[in-house]
Amino acid sequence: MVEALKKLASRRVEGLDKLSDAEIVALCKKELPSDLTAYRELLRRYEGLVYNTCAKYIGTSQDAEEVTQDALIQVFHKIHQFEGRSAFKTWLYKIVQNYCRNRVAKLARKRESKEEYQKQVTEFEPDHTEPREDSVVKEKVENSMKKMKDKEREILIMKFTTGLTIQEIAEVMDIGLSAAKMRLYRALDSFKVIYSKETTEA
Repeated sequence: MVEALKKLASRRVEGLDKLSDAEIVALCKKELPSDLTAYRELLRRYEGLVYNTCAKYIGTSQDAEEVTQDALIQVFHKIHQFEGRSAFKTWLYKIVQNYCRNRVAKLARKRESKEEYQKQVTEFEPDHTEPREDSVVKEKVENSMKKMKDKEREILIMKFTTGLTIQEIAEVMDIGLSAAKMRLYRALDSFKVIYSKETTEA
């Protein structure tokens, strides 16, 4: 099923790309599970968004790819539950976000075990290469994100990784537009403070 989804997402069906998300979802409800044509178009539109979201939550590209495919399978099974009370993109993000939250703890334990093994191995393999400057900046950003409160980190992921609008963020969080803006500004302020400390301490 996972490999099939990967292949499907890369294909474009003539005519479907001109339809709205709502129209594509309506076709999915009518055609699934026997016909994957419309679902294939949804994958083409949103697989990148789902992957970027999973990558930010999960941390490693390999785990993110696995979680992305699992999350898309969840969407496949739940799409008949979409009632159109919000934009499909918002509904999709909520499913992916919840799925990522449920997987983080399990993957964290798996990663800790793997990192401990790698640490013991690399102690005997000195690395003489200097890290690239962009890699250092990326590491500082990731470290800063990890130190943030969960809610603050999540809203930054929504805005800058997934690319949700303020209105879409408000819908995902079930809060008003003004409240969403305020939380985003506070999260940005928190990030700046933490990142500044990361840079100073380096």
